[in-house]
Amino acid sequence: MFKFFNFKFNITAIKIILLLLIITFFLPFFSVSCGSSDPGTNFSGLEISTGKNIRGTWYNGNILGFILIIPPVILFILSFYIYKIKKANVYNIVKTIFFIAPVFDIFAAFIIKYAFKAAVLKAIYEKSAESGNNFISRGIAEIARITQFHVKSGFVFYIILNAAFFMFAVMNYFIKRE
Repeated sequence: MFKFFNFKFNITAIKIILLLLIITFFLPFFSVSCGSSDPGTNFSGLEISTGKNIRGTWYNGNILGFILIIPPVILFILSFYIYKIKKANVYNIVKTIFFIAPVFDIFAAFIIKYAFKAAVLKAIYEKSAESGNNFISRGIAEIARITQFHVKSGFVFYIILNAAFFMFAVMNYFIKRE
């Protein structure tokens, strides 16, 4: 039969994809710049979660950003124990989790993207209010117009790897364990 319908091959591919997903969390996900002359600042998944010091000012992260790394780490650990699961019910639960997790991760990534954008706009607005900047007179709409958000390679790889993970999880779901 085809090599792709082999349980061991699928689990090995899933392990590799999960490891790559964990690595992408540390790559730049987004960049923020204020106008075309500003080089911008990159934010990785870790910096979205923990915060970042930008030009001497600390910007708080959001702990919900860790939702992008926790499922891949847990599933990576589970992938080493899937061979040792003897009970059919437990094995079916783990197999289903592998099937559902990448879909959840893709939705979570897009939600984090929009939450990140809102948090950055709020932080810029608050900092400009503290400094008496004329942004306040312009309003949040002007800040949103001037501020540019760009998706970076880490975010794109995260989505692509989750799609690949989903593909292998689907195949794994329908084949028998050896």
